[in-house]
Amino acid sequence: MIVCYNNRIVNDMENGAVMAHIKGLARGQISFMPSSIDDYIDDDNPVRLIDAFVDSLDMLALNFIRAEPALTGTPGYDPKDMLKLYIYAYLNKIRSSRMIAKETTRNIEVMWLVGGLRPDFRTISDFRKVNAGALKSVFTEWNRACQKLGLFGGGYLSVDGSKFKGVNSKERNFTLSKLDDRIGRIDAYIEEYMDMLDAADAEEADTRKFSKTELEEKIAALKERKVDYETYRTEMEKTGQTQKSLTDPEARLMKFKEGFEVGYNIQSAIDSESQMVAGFLVTNHATDHGLLGEVVGGVRSDLGLDITESVADKGYQDTKDIMACLESGIIAHVHPRKTAGTFTIETPYEAADINEEDLASEDATDIKRCLRAGLVPDVLADVIEPLGVSAKAILEESTDDPQCDGQAMDTEQMLARAKEGYFVRDIPKDKVYCPAGQTLRRKSQRKDGAVRYANKLACKRCKHRCTKSKWKELDMAPGKKEAACPTYGGSIAVKPTRKKRAVSCKKVVIYSFKPDVKKLATRMSLSEHPFGTLKRWDNASYLLLKGKEKVTGELSLSFLTYNIRRAITLLGGVSELMEEMELKGKRMSAYC
Repeated sequence: MIVCYNNRIVNDMENGAVMAHIKGLARGQISFMPSSIDDYIDDDNPVRLIDAFVDSLDMLALNFIRAEPALTGTPGYDPKDMLKLYIYAYLNKIRSSRMIAKETTRNIEVMWLVGGLRPDFRTISDFRKVNAGALKSVFTEWNRACQKLGLFGGGYLSVDGSKFKGVNSKERNFTLSKLDDRIGRIDAYIEEYMDMLDAADAEEADTRKFSKTELEEKIAALKERKVDYETYRTEMEKTGQTQKSLTDPEARLMKFKEGFEVGYNIQSAIDSESQMVAGFLVTNHATDHGLLGEVVGGVRSDLGLDITESVADKGYQDTKDIMACLESGIIAHVHPRKTAGTFTIETPYEAADINEEDLASEDATDIKRCLRAGLVPDVLADVIEPLGVSAKAILEESTDDPQCDGQAMDTEQMLARAKEGYFVRDIPKDKVYCPAGQTLRRKSQRKDGAVRYANKLACKRCKHRCTKSKWKELDMAPGKKEAACPTYGGSIAVKPTRKKRAVSCKKVVIYSFKPDVKKLATRMSLSEHPFGTLKRWDNASYLLLKGKEKVTGELSLSFLTYNIRRAITLLGGVSELMEEMELKGKRMSAYC
């Protein structure tokens, strides 16, 4: 006997009643469906918030493409529908345009959100590409709406950077040293194949490693590749580029935790009160030095803030950048490397008549005038202390060996000079020839103006070790044209003589700046979470688009959806958030 009770099937068998699994409806059974698709979407569903927010935007003012329909031609999709689709997709960890297109055919929330539209994946992909700048504006609009709810502006900003892999492999990224190495190896292979080609006539066909035709094809291919590499090198030397990426020209090789990869260094500023992303910046800088003022300055401009405090780790320790931040009204608390916990910073002295009104002002121009006049404005009274005005000596460019002061040497003369036991610098081409005949390229520049040259690939294979390190790093002062290498080839015939460098003086104002240790202690808990969420939870550690502008648009969607999740959590749900936004006088949608 079979009994149906409470959606369960009960079999009354000889050995007792046995409970079966819950069964669904038969596919052919006729049932009463909800009267409209809206009945499937509850009031606290995030899609209602997405719909309301996007409907409140002025797409034409935000510069969305096709915000105003064309009078002729095939009608296009409404940018509002496409934006809703993208926000929903990123909110649910979907970034691929093909996967988003698939959701339009099977996801009832997406059907409700865009009215059953089914754009193909190419249309979806193109929308994100062509509206990159507008997507950043949408991110800013959401933050401004949240600012009116008191979610921004009550605390300080925590700034940090994280590396994201770009759409460019390491094999399609070149440095000058890498090109020098590859061209040298190609020359060696061509020479080897040419010798094999000369000996091919004397050898029997069965004993040859390659046939004459195969050798000729290999030589032709190598020569063609060499022309490409030489073209890249010439272009980089003329333009001053340090790297060239073929797939994404703006991506750069930089150090990730897993090793070296080609990508971008993404900077973010997190609000300490709400822990939302107040702003971000896409850069291709390998390090964070000098980026603090640019990141915080962008947030101030977007949210209309005045005096702003920020915290950052040791990677942002740049006294010039910290001083520039203070002059613009940004109090930059950076982790000091020294145990003393203070920075000594300086700015050029400029005499000015400063009155009480200037000292009390919070305008960036007045703050800068006060600091350069040697006076501390009221807004910075608890942050810095004046140490007085001092004269600073400035070393001008030097002239070195008299042999190099006359007529400029050509490349052959420089190489001959280098073989005598010198590192010879070609200043116009910004490179150094070593005694082994290799080329050292610019690696970095120090604060005193000296340029550091290196060539790791050449040093690894060099038989003449001129350093105890794995590779040679040579620092050349401004104007210096050669440096002795006493550990190469024994004694040096002529030791270069150095002339005294001219010295000039300028007045600078010196200040002592002590960062707030308590605020610095919170930096990691604020900055790490958003990046961790994007990379691990959203699986967005790699980028899909190419170029800084398009990458900015792509990350705008990622950070926007992060802030949407955070705002929903802070205000207790979707309904509460939408109600709060209406109470603040901004009706988000006609459907709210």
